[in-house]
Amino acid sequence: MNLTKDEVKVIFFDAGGVLFDTFLKGDDRIRYILMERGYQKSRIDVAIMKAKQTKLTFITNWNEEEQYYKRYYGAIAEELGEIELTNELFFCTHFAGHCELFPEVKGVLEELSKEYRLAVISNAMPSMDWIFDRLGIRKYFDSIILSAFVNEEKPGEAIYNIALNHTKAKKEESIFIDDKIENIEGAEQAGIRGLHLDRNRLNLIELLREHKLIQ
Repeated sequence: MNLTKDEVKVIFFDAGGVLFDTFLKGDDRIRYILMERGYQKSRIDVAIMKAKQTKLTFITNWNEEEQYYKRYYGAIAEELGEIELTNELFFCTHFAGHCELFPEVKGVLEELSKEYRLAVISNAMPSMDWIFDRLGIRKYFDSIILSAFVNEEKPGEAIYNIALNHTKAKKEESIFIDDKIENIEGAEQAGIRGLHLDRNRLNLIELLREHKLIQ
């Protein structure tokens, strides 16, 4: 399924791994805080493994997300025998506070928004929505479709159809960019051309240039 530049009207993006990411990963953020507190890495790792047993149900609002993470960080704090650590870990290590834009992204969005309509399709908890404000990029997107708010996930076909409906986009005029092959395959099952972003090979602007979508 090949589209020329003139045929493309809407570009959908995944968020984490495509537009922004946490460059210090979740477990490492926890280790950093706790090692500053004087805990040995071996004890921290045992506590993290215990926390990973916390049951994760489908989360649809911030209250549910907050409860989940307080259980998660609480399991770590309990294992270390200092339950007061729960709030510190929640405040200092939560994903939403650590995301940073990839260096080329703001310029790319500025340029693309002059020619295309832009939107997001992301498997994400509710707090992902806040990241677009903190990083100053919400203005570039017509719609931000998060799995938490629509009760569907990639690579299931339903979330792509929801995104098309939200943006009033035609699938034959749309492209979807993701860093996971299975999500590209899901988009193509829904009739949307998919572009795989492998950041080990090239960045977002290089991918778009490769497909002649940007100068």
